[in-house]
Amino acid sequence: MRVPHPYPPDIAGFMNCLLKYPALVFGIALAGCGVVPNDVIQMRDGNLRASSYNGAATYCEKKQLNAVNLRKAPGDSGVDFRCE
Repeated sequence: MRVPHPYPPDIAGFMNCLLKYPALVFGIALAGCGVVPNDVIQMRDGNLRASSYNGAATYCEKKQLNAVNLRKAPGDSGVDFRCE
């Protein structure tokens, strides 16, 4: 008599793949933890870039300044701003 698998076939296959490649799982998990969502980058021209308007406002509020949004970053990769 065959014992049924505790997971549906699609999940069982996925879990077997995870067990076969633990380095891949670890690498994906580590890559996801590498970037902070509210990370602010200083650009060459002195302006700042954040991933969202809220991230820009939070960054400036921590310095007790106001965020001035300049434009959307190229490729919709965030917003360019400065603190005043």
